Formats: sequence, C-alpha cells, structure tokens
Amino acid sequence: MSVLNILFVGSDEVARSIAKKSDSRDVDNYIYKDLKEDSSFSTISIIRPINYPDKPKPFFASLTVSDFGIIEINKIDAAFGEAIVSMACAGIKDGFVIVNPTEGEWVDDSQVKTLLQQAGLSNWKFIENEGIIIREKLITILNKIKPQDEPGFVVAVDQAFTVKGVGLVAIGHVQSGTLNKHSEVIFAGSEGSAVARSLQVMDLDVDVANVGDRVGLALRTGGSFRDDLLGRGSILADTTDRFEIQKKSNFKIEKAAFQKHDLIDGDVIHLCADFQFIVGRVVNVGNVIDVEWDSPIVINKSSKRNPLIVQLEANPRIMGFAKFK
Repeated sequence: MSVLNILFVGSDEVARSIAKKSDSRDVDNYIYKDLKEDSSFSTISIIRPINYPDKPKPFFASLTVSDFGIIEINKIDAAFGEAIVSMACAGIKDGFVIVNPTEGEWVDDSQVKTLLQQAGLSNWKFIENEGIIIREKLITILNKIKPQDEPGFVVAVDQAFTVKGVGLVAIGHVQSGTLNKHSEVIFAGSEGSAVARSLQVMDLDVDVANVGDRVGLALRTGGSFRDDLLGRGSILADTTDRFEIQKKSNFKIEKAAFQKHDLIDGDVIHLCADFQFIVGRVVNVGNVIDVEWDSPIVINKSSKRNPLIVQLEANPRIMGFAKFK
C-alpha cells in the first residue's frame, strides 16, 4: 500500500472535489483510496492547514510530513509568496497550481510561472480546477511510488492520549523505514522503551506501517518510558542511532528565496521539523549560527525533509532551512 501525502493551500470546496473529508483539528484531512484488483489500495492523503496565513504553525508543521504540494491561487499576494517559498525550502519539488481568481481579481499565469521558478519550484505544473482531473493525475503519481525497503523506522508523533481498555495511543507519520506490530519503540528523550501492541492505518488493523502512513500505535509501556512527555513533536524510533537530542545547536542556513532579513544575535526563531515547533534564541552569528533552544530538539538523522527555520516577525516568516553541523 502506497500513500501520497499532499499539502494543500486553498479552499475546502476544492479539496472536497478531490477527496473525502475525514477529520479536522488544526488541519483538515481528506482521503481518497484507490482500490486495486487484488482488493488492496493506495491512498491520496490531503492535509489542509486551517486559517493559513493567519495561523502559520499548522502550515509549517504540515510541511514536514508532505511529499507533494497543491496551491489554489485566488490572487498573487504575500501569502502566496510565502507558501511557495516554504514549499521549496521544505524540499517539496513537485506540485500543482490551480488558478482560481476571486471575483474582481485577475491572476497572470506568466507571473505565477516566473514566481514559481524564482522560488525554486520549476517542476510545478498548472492544472485546471476540476476535482476528477486532479485526482486522476494524483493517482498516476501515486502509482509510480515504489515501496521502500529501509531497515528500522522513525515515527513523528502528531498526538498522544490514553484510551480506556487500550492504554497509551500515539498517532503519527512514518517518516522513514517500516514499523511492524510488536516492534520495540524508543521514545527520543525518554530512557525507556515500549512495544507496539497493535497498529492501525486508515482505521484498519495492520501488521505493518510503511513510510508515509499515518499510523496509530497502541503502546505497552514499562520501566522509565516517559509517557507523560509523549505528544506532538515527539520522535519514536527503533534505535537511539536514528536521532540526536540537542539543547544547543549550530548550523548553516540555506536562505529562503525573497528573504531579505539576516539573522543577528538575539533573534528569536523556531525550528520546525517532524512536527516539532520549538523556539530558540540566536546567541552568535559567524561562519555558523549558534542557537540555544527553550526545550531540547530532536534531530531525525534519517529525515528526507529539510528542518525549517521560521521567524514569526519576519516577512516572509520562512527564513530557510538548517544544515546542522
């Protein structure tokens, strides 16, 4: 079973024309299952941040679990510029643009194409605002995804809670590798381990969760596993070799397109990676940037997504992505 995780910036109406709405919190989720002749299925999973650009955190967090992008353009403005630059910084190299001007607005396709190229999204393609056509194109892309046979696993946790009669449950995205039922699970920042008693993907009990899956894990904990600390931004892995925990960091920054501001001593920034959104303060700027974080960050060594550096007072708010030393 393959899955294509798509970050969608646009209206609920357009998203619903592509896939069925499943749940909603700080993001809306839409699912389409492409059934195969052998009764298996592949999945289109659309993530739509609610109230972006007014509430940026869900948007930036969604970037860290997305493989493909779709932007509905009602007008060319600062929000559109920030969205495409952020997609480029996150490494989302492929996507669709839907030109759908609001009443009284006019969108110049050639200007959009130029901005996409300047942002670093030259592979993105225009597509008409027709849900069936968009879905068919996405299924074609989905069918080209080949299963990856990577040893071990890393799961970025979105939420965690206790269910009566079940125990501790964590829901997150498999960022790399393959998670098996009964696997031992290490919680980054906790000295103990747990066991994945059961797994669910798309509300179905499964024995295996693959990269890209949004998975629910029922965990059997014990020892010094800090289940009270488990929550959004936590990292679960098969071994401590998959991650590194840092209270202080130094990194070089790959600056975002159109970003004119340079970080200086004393600046407050956020790291956005694997659902983490952690505040830090720049303490020194030289050949590298030194930062002290308010709480320890977890660096996922096997991540294929860029760790984003965000400054909420800047315009655009995306500063670029970090290359950790």
